[in-house]
Amino acid sequence: MTMHKHIHELPELEDILHKLCPIEEKRFFNEEEALEIYDTCVFLMEEFVSMHPKLITEPDFEDVFDENISELMHCHFDFDVFYTEEAQEEMDEIIEVAKNDFYKELYPLRSYSSSIILCDPDYEFIKEQIDVLRGKPQPVQRTKEWYEMRQNLITASNAYKAFENQNTKNQLIFEKCQTQSKQIQPIEQNVDCKHIEIELPTTNDVQMVNVNSTLHWGQKYEPLSVMYYEYMYDTKVEDFGCIQHDKYKFLGASPDGINVDPNSKRYGRMLEIKNIVNREIDGIPKKEYWIQMQLQMEVCDLDECDFLETRFTEYPDYQEYLQDTATDEIYEDEEGNEFCNTTNSKDDKQKGIIVYFHTKEGKPYYEYKPLDIVHPDDIQLWEEKVLDLYQGEQYKYIFVKFIYWKLDEYSCVLVQRNRQWFENNIAEMEELWSVVLKERQDGYEHRAPNSKRSKKDTINVEKLDVTMNVNSGSSGCLLKFIKPIIHTNLTNSIYIPIITNLELNIDNIINNK
Repeated sequence: MTMHKHIHELPELEDILHKLCPIEEKRFFNEEEALEIYDTCVFLMEEFVSMHPKLITEPDFEDVFDENISELMHCHFDFDVFYTEEAQEEMDEIIEVAKNDFYKELYPLRSYSSSIILCDPDYEFIKEQIDVLRGKPQPVQRTKEWYEMRQNLITASNAYKAFENQNTKNQLIFEKCQTQSKQIQPIEQNVDCKHIEIELPTTNDVQMVNVNSTLHWGQKYEPLSVMYYEYMYDTKVEDFGCIQHDKYKFLGASPDGINVDPNSKRYGRMLEIKNIVNREIDGIPKKEYWIQMQLQMEVCDLDECDFLETRFTEYPDYQEYLQDTATDEIYEDEEGNEFCNTTNSKDDKQKGIIVYFHTKEGKPYYEYKPLDIVHPDDIQLWEEKVLDLYQGEQYKYIFVKFIYWKLDEYSCVLVQRNRQWFENNIAEMEELWSVVLKERQDGYEHRAPNSKRSKKDTINVEKLDVTMNVNSGSSGCLLKFIKPIIHTNLTNSIYIPIITNLELNIDNIINNK
């Protein structure tokens, strides 16, 4: 006969969970061996960057670094029959831990994948340093002092040439050996062509601007990139002009801006902007840009820089701008009225408006709609105020058109200051600058670039002395121009508008004397 028991009649269960031991996973390396491998790995990493002090400037540095370290570590076990796939995975895990510690403690990453916050800013130091930078002397732009200052500096934007081949070094030496009086400033023509150099009297400062060039595109959208950066990260960016290094007086930098809002986690972080037209945005700074940021941080004695790349596109007209609006998102104003936010595109990207004017001197001037103005009525009111202000008596600018833009793509990544790179490479920049100083005295003509222009497309340049005789008793005025003379047999029609514009400016200067 079967006897049944109720659950309350069963004996109390014994808790044996604390007695259970997990089965240890079999490891190829014991703890002591793993630690030895870790130390060896870090040592090899230090040796690698020491033996290749310039390599980190290359965009593929991390791939090359990883490949070499991995190969050096794995090759020790090439002939070990017990070095299984699982053992290789163990090795890769140890290498990864060592690499993370190496980048964190000894040698900063070339760049991060985003504008990451690594730690809180050193508010006291940054405040003092920003005050120091604000107190640096700043010559007025385009004055004699401004030109002389820049001519006596290797600036961050062209410092990469000091680490290129001899031809590129020659370009930098030749450029810095010339005095300002001998330099010929490029004049942008309002046609798609290469810069034509012309020597014009500085008192008239005649300059035509090609608003379709990639250079002008970058200048046009840089203020908007700053606005977007401030909007995205709730911060304030300030421009500091051209700054000279405290110790190495031949080094200078003109950062696009520095975060100056003490309430921001990015306080003291520098900003470098590239407005891209054609090339791919991959979030990896090119060699020349990475060197530029390192020099900027070194000159300003700051430790972080955000590298912002943007790709703006422009709508052909207002209708297409309106059509590309996310109509499924309805907003309410303070009075409860619903409206569509025309500053958001269908693919959820930022849009906006620029008002384009010409100054009285014929130069382009742009006014940018603030990003927080989104209500259609507020946008219209802003446009009317801008038009009234700049077409009024105070400015008398000429309205050209509205430009409707879209931020199609952007990337913002953090680059840390690499003090070791600078210490390992400053001697090479010093050596190049000593060559500049020597050849300013002894002659630098041998470094002039060779002309590769074909005879067919050559523009002859000849000196033209124009003497203007005025009333008797008054002294004459001698003007010297470089006058391009185009060959009648040239087939390249792009030179025709260039010559027409140049001759027109020359005539205007002569007639206004």
